[in-house]
Amino acid sequence: MYALVERLRNWWQARRTRRITEEKVRERVQRGAAYLDEMDPGWHRQVDPNTLELGSGRQCVLGQLHGEFRLGLGRSRLISLSSAPRASFSPVAYGFKCVEGVSDEWQARDYELLTAAWRNAVLARTGDGHRGDGRAEDSLPELTVSETISGSEPLSV
Repeated sequence: MYALVERLRNWWQARRTRRITEEKVRERVQRGAAYLDEMDPGWHRQVDPNTLELGSGRQCVLGQLHGEFRLGLGRSRLISLSSAPRASFSPVAYGFKCVEGVSDEWQARDYELLTAAWRNAVLARTGDGHRGDGRAEDSLPELTVSETISGSEPLSV
């Protein structure tokens, strides 16, 4: 029974870490930025890309827009505490928060990628830092983290 639980846990963690790639992070941030474009046009003018830090509740996108990450979840209507039938959105799926259920090293890497991707999204909307191909000059950082989950192949992001 213990072996089954261990295999299930390893499978679940491996599945979660597959969301921490440059491409997946960019997709999550694009989804979140498009949501903000619709819900709060001009949001990018209120975000300072130089101090942007997704691991900080005050310096993340929602923190800079609303004063603090948790306040931003409600004020941006990502999380709805009303009795209305509207479902809440996942802050992870929209690039506002790191993937959970993985090691601290993987979470730190996710936040690093998220910060770079959000910085690019802000710069792309403000017109600063464009190279002419639609991408901001700062590319996402090189991927260097790898981790082995017991009993499986090394995972790389």
